[in-house]
Amino acid sequence: MLTLQSPARGFLYGQIPDPSVPDVLVEFQYNPTQLSDKRAVDYAALNAPGQLLPLRQYVQGGDRTISFTVRVDGLSPGPADDRIPISTDEDGGITPELNKYRALVWPRNRDWPSAQGSFTGLYAGTDRFACPPECVFGFGDRTIDCVVTQIDITELLFTPALAPLRADIAVTLVERTPFDDVVAPAPLLGAG
Repeated sequence: MLTLQSPARGFLYGQIPDPSVPDVLVEFQYNPTQLSDKRAVDYAALNAPGQLLPLRQYVQGGDRTISFTVRVDGLSPGPADDRIPISTDEDGGITPELNKYRALVWPRNRDWPSAQGSFTGLYAGTDRFACPPECVFGFGDRTIDCVVTQIDITELLFTPALAPLRADIAVTLVERTPFDDVVAPAPLLGAG
C-alpha cells in the first residue's frame, strides 16, 4: 500500500542574540523547486615579456552565493498541511509571514514582530543600527551558516482590503566561513 508522506521542509533561521527578542524562523510552506549555488575565485594575471599567455596566480576565494525562490500561499495549508502554519493577520493576509523574510535584511530591532507593511517606522528617531541577524539555512542535508543579502517579494494575490494572500519570495544568501571575525552586536533598539 502506498502511503503519502509530507516532504521535509527547508528553513531559514535568523539568530537574534537577545533572549527577550524572538528569533526569526521561516519554515518554507513550499520548498524551492530550484536552488542556485554559485562560487567564484580570483586569479591575478602574471605577465612577462615574450610570454604567449599570462600565468594565473590564485589570489583569494570568493563568496558562495545561494539563491532560490519560495512561495507563500495564504489560501492553502501546503503539502505539510497545518504542521507548518504560516503567520497571518486577522484578515487572513500573509504580511506577518512576509515580515519574517524582511526581518532577515533589516537592522535588528526588538519590535520586528509588530512591523506592518514597512519596517521604516521601527527606526524613527534612531541613529544607531544593529546589523541584520546572522542566519542558518537548512535544506535537506545542507545546514549553512549565512547572511541573507537580498530578499525580493512579489505579491501575487490580494484580499479585498489589498493585503497580500500569495507571494513569491526570491532569497539570496552568502555562506559565512567558520573563521569570520566575530563582532560584538550593537544593542537592539525599540521597546523592551
